[in-house]
Amino acid sequence: MERITLKDAQFRIIGYVDIESNGNKTLRDPQFRILGYYKANQNVTQDNCFRIVGRGDILTSLLR
Repeated sequence: MERITLKDAQFRIIGYVDIESNGNKTLRDPQFRILGYYKANQNVTQDNCFRIVGRGDILTSLLR
């Protein structure tokens, strides 16, 4: 698994994306709480309650 750190313009950590070998992704906030999921085989993005929020990889739109 690969982890990408997301930072804002002032280089503060705003979240993390964990990428699995099959293309699935998990978005986490700076405290490592799960914000959402991207399911590569279905090409959908889900929130932390598994509700579909859109088609394609739009995980970063779940950051606040």
